[in-house]
Amino acid sequence: MIVFRTYNVIAPKFKIEDLVDGGIVAVRKAFGNGDFQEDDYLVGIAAKNATEVRETFEELLKLGFSFDDKSGSSDDFAVMAKEGIWWNVGWLVSNMEGCWFIADVEAPVR
Repeated sequence: MIVFRTYNVIAPKFKIEDLVDGGIVAVRKAFGNGDFQEDDYLVGIAAKNATEVRETFEELLKLGFSFDDKSGSSDDFAVMAKEGIWWNVGWLVSNMEGCWFIADVEAPVR
């Protein structure tokens, strides 16, 4: 489970391994100095405000993730904020406590 912070940029590890040269090691290196969480399936990068979220987006794009400006969404990562999820992705389940990868046995039922 990734525990909620004010803003959380969430990515599944399988996407990281598919998209990022160097995989999870490269992502840890890029974001390891911040509030970085991970479980067996997900990585969560905390941000204090929308500006930091945008900076995290930009770093993820440099690493190989995609974001569709037209729809304002991505299937590679998601943002969980105090107001809720910014766009839905099929691989994420959440409640007031945090979020889980949909196949995690500890994930709540949708």
